[in-house]
Amino acid sequence: MPDSAQSLSSTQTLSVSNGSPSGKPRKGLNTTAILEAAQEGKSLSAVEALHLLGLMRDEELAALREAADAVRSRQVGDVVSYGHACSIYFTNFCEMAPALYPYPRLPGDAGGFVLSIDDIDAILERALSQGITQLALSGGGFWSALSIPGLEAPTALKAYARVLSYVRGVAPALELNGFSPDEIEFLSIVSDRSVSYVLELFQDLGLRQLGAAGIEILDDRLRYQISPKKATVQRWFEIVSVARKLNLPVLAKLEAGPLETALQRAAHLDRLRNFLQANREESPWRFESLVPQHWTHRPDKLTHPKSPRPLVASVDRLKLTAVSRLFLGELLPQQQVCWMPGGSHEAQEALQWGANSLGATNALDYLNFLAAGKQGVQEFQASDFHTLIAETGRQPVFLGEPVPVSPALGH
Repeated sequence: MPDSAQSLSSTQTLSVSNGSPSGKPRKGLNTTAILEAAQEGKSLSAVEALHLLGLMRDEELAALREAADAVRSRQVGDVVSYGHACSIYFTNFCEMAPALYPYPRLPGDAGGFVLSIDDIDAILERALSQGITQLALSGGGFWSALSIPGLEAPTALKAYARVLSYVRGVAPALELNGFSPDEIEFLSIVSDRSVSYVLELFQDLGLRQLGAAGIEILDDRLRYQISPKKATVQRWFEIVSVARKLNLPVLAKLEAGPLETALQRAAHLDRLRNFLQANREESPWRFESLVPQHWTHRPDKLTHPKSPRPLVASVDRLKLTAVSRLFLGELLPQQQVCWMPGGSHEAQEALQWGANSLGATNALDYLNFLAAGKQGVQEFQASDFHTLIAETGRQPVFLGEPVPVSPALGH
């Protein structure tokens, strides 16, 4: 597929101050004209998206918010969807040793864990008693020797398959999603099986959506910096293409942090749009939703200790939400709030900046609590999301029906 980031960077030089990745507005571009064109349904260029990401004046930010909210209203109405979910990470041992998060451990290191069947039972029983309807599954790390006590298997791929099969057996009504494209690539390599084989196997075992845990930013230099073993951008799109052919929904994600520039964020959105446009005539498939997430801690090993870059500020998170709405338009109409860094107040605010979904709650999301460190993560229940949405004057819509606790749990 075309390298849109290269074409963008060849015509524009990003201007930053004090190492900040927020950038500045582009000279010669008219903010009012860009926003009016977006509201009229016209496609914005990547350079125009970069310009909007650099807006700083209060009146310009207000205009950006109003434009994104108007486009959201036209595209998806006033409904705000939300779900109630739980995450299960099998382990935090990871051979890829990504520097992005503080919780992965190399095999054999102290502080690592592997869940047993009893641990999985306990998590499921508690989560189902809270009314969850969705379950996100992930290895948590990439470990070729993974074996789940009580669900032993000779290979990592079969270990994943046994967990899926077990969860489907004890809670068949749960909507199962998870496993990032990077994770699928890893399992394909260590099992010597094709990506198509792995995805079809997981589909047969009940997987209904491919997750987005591994997508920090669609930029090869940054992906290598985060972990040299991550799949390249081209390979990531190839895996997504296989999922598309299997009609398996995929979450798209942009995880903004202190490493990338505004140019790289705009290029990420441009790559997603190019992929959707290139495949639009062949299939109505599109990404299930865009999830603009943000780092909850600064990875010291990736930044210079004498000049650490700050985490993404609230206003920049909101700008990214608005620009995503204006830039991706009807190609990717479902766009979620990134509520974890800013909590409930920012979640409500983001609904006025183009978002139309709160995604799902994070009940018992152990690894996200580890990633947040001392600051912790605000945990929400489904009723909290309903209240947050209703207070904005929008219409809350709950996705799914409560799933009963299976008598099979706890053996």
